Amino acid sequence: MKYFLYARKSTDVEDKQVLSIEAQLAELRALAQKNELEIVEEFVEKRSAKMPGRPIFNDMLSRIQRGEAQGIICWKIDRLARNPVDGGQVQWLLQQGVIRHIQTHDCSHYPNDNVLMMSVELGMANEYVRQLSANTARGLRQKARQGIYPGLAPIGYLNDPRTKTIRVHKKNAVLVRKMFERYASANTTLNDLADFLESAGVMSKGNRRVHISRISFILQNPFYYGHFRYAGELYEGNHSPLISKSLFDKANAVLRGRGRTLAIKTEPAPYCGLLRCGFCGMGITAEVKEKHQKNGNVHHYTYYRCTRKNKVVKCKEAPMRSEVLNSQLSALLGEYAMPEEWTSPLSALLDAEAANASKTAAEAVQGLRDKVEDISRKLERLTDLYVAEDIEREDYLSRRRSLISERRTIEEQIIRLERAPAAWVEPVRNWIQDASRLDEIGKSKDLPSKKSSLQKVFGLNTRAKRAVCPFPPMRRSAPRVYLTAESL
Repeated sequence: MKYFLYARKSTDVEDKQVLSIEAQLAELRALAQKNELEIVEEFVEKRSAKMPGRPIFNDMLSRIQRGEAQGIICWKIDRLARNPVDGGQVQWLLQQGVIRHIQTHDCSHYPNDNVLMMSVELGMANEYVRQLSANTARGLRQKARQGIYPGLAPIGYLNDPRTKTIRVHKKNAVLVRKMFERYASANTTLNDLADFLESAGVMSKGNRRVHISRISFILQNPFYYGHFRYAGELYEGNHSPLISKSLFDKANAVLRGRGRTLAIKTEPAPYCGLLRCGFCGMGITAEVKEKHQKNGNVHHYTYYRCTRKNKVVKCKEAPMRSEVLNSQLSALLGEYAMPEEWTSPLSALLDAEAANASKTAAEAVQGLRDKVEDISRKLERLTDLYVAEDIEREDYLSRRRSLISERRTIEEQIIRLERAPAAWVEPVRNWIQDASRLDEIGKSKDLPSKKSSLQKVFGLNTRAKRAVCPFPPMRRSAPRVYLTAESL
């Protein structure tokens, strides 16, 4: 009788298996020699038997069915199968006499034997895998509840094998922080960030440039502000955050506003990304047209137009010359400029408020702490509803993520107020100065500064049909300016 020797282990990591492949082979060869069993070929597989579909195992059974061997030598029966599909196949071939003998280190199995013992062994192997899987999943969930991320650290962090924790990668952490800061400014694209990482020597697997889909994933990963997602839930981590929640929210607001990012083939016009079509709501793009005169002169004109990507609404807005658009945006900034006579009184009022900053901050902190306690109570009630099966899992996870994110934002506000009670004074002072200079900025030729000012005043609500603003202009008597195609 001819035999196939089959040795298997689940992983390639030696210290994660009690018995290595080499040890199995040595023991089984000695067993075959002792019992005078002829081994015609050895099969070695480094793959888990939890799921069916092992290529080497299937090849061995196919060759046995072709008559190349009639027996199998393995260390234990669970080396052959840990799932009902493979186990049933082995049992069936044994009962049919295709496999005439299975020899393990402690017992033998023949076609005429009682199949109960073999079924028990295979059933125990399958149940062991199921229990191991359940216990592992439970342990990983417990780690997540303790704030330990049960996975590979993202870029900017390192897995410390000695302490089993995640620590900050000093070099890459600086790069990740700069990525968020640049993207939050709304003057950088995903391709720009990929170029930035490439220039810094950060590459993906295979020494390739980091893809923009990976950049987008990094920008949306809550791990960088101290939280992490695991099994669909959001947890508070005990690792060191690289950025603040506010910076994360700013970057994601820009990402959501841009939608799907396409490759940029030409240099973008200054106002791209600022406007949306007032008719259909799609983005505004720019095109450069050439006009050739009979005398040989060539003139270039930039037109802003709707991208017309709305599949429901057929857009009818006509293009707009860049000069006309620039003129209207300048007038719009001037409309919201702060009157000069307001600057001094507001600055004096700000100085008076700064003197009482500590008292004001203490009151604000107490109000924020009350909000944090309220959110914690909501989380407890939400968990009770989920345990009582009064709410679906998807709804529970969505509400939980929202509440945890809101709590993190408020906690950061508390930290900022406690560290620097008067920290809000300087930004407000800068706002007063910027607001008083809007008219001057609008008349200047510095288009990036003009775009930045428009974003500060209108956000991403400016439309190419009319300007939508969340607050009235400084000069209520100023005429409304509409960004319409009729202005051409």
